[in-house]
Amino acid sequence: IIQRFENSDAPELQTVVANALVNKGVTETALRHTDDALHTCDELERRFGGLTDKNGVPYAWPARWVRTKALVGQGDPSAATPAFRSAYAAFVPDNETNLRMMIELVPDLVAIGVSERDLVEILSSDREKSAKLAPLVVALRQRMGEEVRAPVEVLEVAADITQRIEAKERAGDPSVTSS
Repeated sequence: IIQRFENSDAPELQTVVANALVNKGVTETALRHTDDALHTCDELERRFGGLTDKNGVPYAWPARWVRTKALVGQGDPSAATPAFRSAYAAFVPDNETNLRMMIELVPDLVAIGVSERDLVEILSSDREKSAKLAPLVVALRQRMGEEVRAPVEVLEVAADITQRIEAKERAGDPSVTSS
């Protein structure tokens, strides 16, 4: 798909190519071909970063999310932290898939040693986004030893996120998934 339609000017084909690049980057990351995934992210963002998908989400978001996942796969917290900051800047909180992607990513970051304090600072930098990610922020604050008051539902989801973080830490491998 990428090779066949990469030079098309048709908006619907550009979206198909952009989606194919997202899928390629996700697959490369899952296969631990992190250098290839980073190259794919560069191409996706360069070519389609300003283009939006059918839900109005700019392709810069999945490109930066995959970049962060690839850097997590390399186990480099000093590179993953600014990549996460960049991904968060492109994050669209009104999309359920994006919310799940973010909630999946943060435990991976903690598992490779990214400071929870840095993550809270990034996640709290935008009030609207932070409100949508309240359970994630609460979980990180609780792990930092803070006493947090929040609605019961938020505390319950935060407890689940904390379990996910702890499972990734125990496994020593951020690619481990927990249910």
